[in-house]
Amino acid sequence: MQFKRLLDTLARSSAQAVTTLGAGQKEQDELKEYLYVETSIEKDFRDLLNSNLSSESVIFLCGSSGDGKSEILKRYYETYSDRIRFHLDATHAFKPDQDAIEALDQLFDEHRESDKPLVIGINVGMLFNFASQGHPRHENIRSAIESYLQSGDEISVSYKFLNFEQYPKFSIEDGKTGSSFISELFSRVVASTESNPLHLAYLDAVRTNPSTLTLNYELLKHEQVRDRIVHLLLSARLKFDQFLSARALLDFVHHLICGPSLLFNNLFVAGHNDLSDVISHFDPCTIRSRSIDQFLIQHPLGIREEAFDEFQNSVQEALGIVDIESAGWLRFFYLFQDIAIGNNFHQRFKKDFEQPLYDRYIEIWRLHKSYDGSAEERQKLRSFYKDELVYALVRFGNRLDPSLTAKQHLFLCSRNGVFISAVADIKPDLKRIENEEMANIHEFPVCLKVGDEPLQTFNVNLSFLELVSKINDGYRPNKHDKNTIVILEEIVDDVIKLVIRSNKLMLSDGRQHVYLTNEIEDSEIVVGGVE
Repeated sequence: MQFKRLLDTLARSSAQAVTTLGAGQKEQDELKEYLYVETSIEKDFRDLLNSNLSSESVIFLCGSSGDGKSEILKRYYETYSDRIRFHLDATHAFKPDQDAIEALDQLFDEHRESDKPLVIGINVGMLFNFASQGHPRHENIRSAIESYLQSGDEISVSYKFLNFEQYPKFSIEDGKTGSSFISELFSRVVASTESNPLHLAYLDAVRTNPSTLTLNYELLKHEQVRDRIVHLLLSARLKFDQFLSARALLDFVHHLICGPSLLFNNLFVAGHNDLSDVISHFDPCTIRSRSIDQFLIQHPLGIREEAFDEFQNSVQEALGIVDIESAGWLRFFYLFQDIAIGNNFHQRFKKDFEQPLYDRYIEIWRLHKSYDGSAEERQKLRSFYKDELVYALVRFGNRLDPSLTAKQHLFLCSRNGVFISAVADIKPDLKRIENEEMANIHEFPVCLKVGDEPLQTFNVNLSFLELVSKINDGYRPNKHDKNTIVILEEIVDDVIKLVIRSNKLMLSDGRQHVYLTNEIEDSEIVVGGVE
């Protein structure tokens, strides 16, 4: 099979993108089998199949479209179908005039009369629909689904749930950041082995018809390039909560190799799919720095630099790349920044490509995940809460009277031009942090208390941390930050509900400050501290 035709198998639009129980073309099936990477959810699924299941048992393999449910189910169908019934697609109808809910009702009716356990591949959205719309005769199943969706609890031993969302593709624990699944998948695509159909087709194409396709495939063979792409995918997950299914990743690989340009340009071209659209937000050409701006201006004007000319010759000799525009060169610099080439002209931009906010997020996430009460971690967490998070909350709460922040007061309300405030004794609740469960990498739980009274735990993601950093630098949130502002306002409101109980308030008209102290034991209000 030609190299291009085999690559097209990876595309989402390919007929082979969705797994069925029918037979496909031999070469395409061989490629799919070769590229398949076993995941943790598959291991747990296999353990469930091998466990002591009763005839009443139902296993729900759930997630989102394209995450690999059908692929897993197909792999175990032949081995287990003699004792377990498989239903690959919960949207499948048994009759032309039957909707998905009616089909599930029928499926569970048949299961009730069967002597086999049932396995269903189902999207989470369909689980919600059946919990609310399924027939009352299946109330036990509907209740089990509803309980799982609300709290993650399995209220019956007969109903088991395996959710792809509970098996994140990225890990930022143990001092390592990345994705073993994605890295292995990319490695298999470009592996120089006889068991890799793509590699064999590539060798034939290089001999007979070398092209941009073969060049892009060669560029993807560099491990450091693949690592940089994985890092971008992690950034997309953190910044935009981007869902990454196996199908979407293979489609993305297809775009990288078969897109309209060279790989480093294809990487940042929007319009192919949702994943490409998100990655385009990280285009290094949008970074503003003196050295990047200077390069982007000088190169189109034909201003020569000997070091760059020498570098271009090295790139042509090593990789066969010629005739790149300035934007393409900058993207090349970004993607190959960890690879030594010639005089390493491209590595002078590494500092410009750094993402300190992402590094800070990962650091804080790890602190929350691994916090064990040690003195070192306690100090680091307190520093983050005091100097970054709490400081930003107080600045935001005091946006009508910024002078209150320096006094460690929080604005409560205003009457007739008089601002009323109280001491904001906000601090981390370290005991709760130690006991918090963290299931996702795209957020971490924040535990605060005002004095000794705890606030409700809330989750912080990268966008929230970015706004915190900007507020501390003097930024005033606006309508473009509306999603994050809602969270900020809710937190400040919760703090105010506790702070307002203070025995000491401050009144200010901009010229002088007066303190009112409620002497509870003496049942009187003391006025003092006039400034």
